[in-house]
Amino acid sequence: MTIPYGWQSAALDWLTIWRDMYDRERAQGEATTHPEMVRSADQYATVAARFARNVKRVTQPDLFMQWLLPHLNAGDRVLDIGAGSGRYVPPLTAAGCDVLALEHSPAMREQIDLLVQTLHLPHVTTIAETWPTAQPIICEVAFAAHVLYAVRDIAPFLMAMDAAATKLCAVLLGLRHPTTAVLPLWQSWHGAPRLPLPAAHECLAALAQLGIAANLTILPVTTPTNYASEAEAVAEMCYRLRLPYDEYHTQQIASLIKREWKMSVGGEVIVPVLPPPNCVIWWQPTHSTVV
Repeated sequence: MTIPYGWQSAALDWLTIWRDMYDRERAQGEATTHPEMVRSADQYATVAARFARNVKRVTQPDLFMQWLLPHLNAGDRVLDIGAGSGRYVPPLTAAGCDVLALEHSPAMREQIDLLVQTLHLPHVTTIAETWPTAQPIICEVAFAAHVLYAVRDIAPFLMAMDAAATKLCAVLLGLRHPTTAVLPLWQSWHGAPRLPLPAAHECLAALAQLGIAANLTILPVTTPTNYASEAEAVAEMCYRLRLPYDEYHTQQIASLIKREWKMSVGGEVIVPVLPPPNCVIWWQPTHSTVV
């Protein structure tokens, strides 16, 4: 399904709506964070390796790459904003693209470097910055996959994407946040619903407010959220529920998971609620100056 150009944002301030949703969700998270939860200047320091293992379980090219790759030509400079552990680096280099993997987390960049070295991937440049960067970057294609949920002020982010790319900009977001399927565990543990982060709808409306008429393509949901093992699921849920990874909490969360989720014969933990569909929000760069 694709929503065509010309979608309107209505007479609402979607940039403020986005920021307000972000602030409320973060305030709730901080208020419920266990005082003994391990903190780090690099928020991904304790989870990067697990994240890298989990994304490698998804066969590439995934649905997003299946959508993106036909838009690319060999030799294109492709900017992956918030590249994480580098899940999209292999299919992009296989397509003959020069990949600019921008990632602010040192722990995640270590995973990218390990991937590049292990697979001997060519034409990959890792950029240790946040977006927008201090110096402009020019590329044919710029994309950000599941990154914007962590961005409070999205106008500079989106406008910098529009200014950087010459051919295509794309943002991959869930129709709702991808963790929506696991949020019943939040309510079971904390006793209140988890407040939502802004996602695809709010992003599309914010782009329209910025003067950028974007398309939205909804990707089909093919599989439920699952984890390779009970240990992986417990570690992830301790992180998501803002709990310390200690004996007491791992035992409690393991019991909660066994009660509310399913276990496959192969030992995988399966969340019995389908995640929301992912959406590709895409546009041809306009270099708009509307704010």
